[in-house]
Amino acid sequence: MKNRIPVVFIISLLLSAGGMGSAFAEVHAQRDGLFSMDVPSGWHWDEYPGEVIITFSDGKTIAIDIQMVPSSKTSLAQIKKTLKEDDDKMIKLGINAHHGTFLDEKEISLDGVYATQLDFKTAPPNVIHVTYVAFFNKGHAFTVTYGSGDGKIHSVMDDALATLKFR
Repeated sequence: MKNRIPVVFIISLLLSAGGMGSAFAEVHAQRDGLFSMDVPSGWHWDEYPGEVIITFSDGKTIAIDIQMVPSSKTSLAQIKKTLKEDDDKMIKLGINAHHGTFLDEKEISLDGVYATQLDFKTAPPNVIHVTYVAFFNKGHAFTVTYGSGDGKIHSVMDDALATLKFR
């Protein structure tokens, strides 16, 4: 799986995160019908080819970045192998190479779909807790990246991801 936006770029956009609403009041559906997701009231949902960017109420600061790349159907064993390779690459090139701190790597389920999740912190002086999730569904490879230096905001992003539903 290839990430089009380097993690460093995503993290730099997250550094000034703030001004978010806390109530989940808006359900958005991806225009190709791949998924829907609840987002806090006032957050902005923008779609681009192969990507959904959810920004805070300021409309500029990325809260959650979802990337979708067409992929061939494959077995669960191959999916697990590919995701493990992708996670190892993220740890090596995205975390260790930038002196971040690896926190956790785990297997999760998003609306019944197998996924892997990495959690890490960026290096000081701007320490951000970043979550990186990868999975395959409906003929696409997905990556979801979000993070914040504020634990409450990060929890809201966790809660938003938990509402991901596949159609």
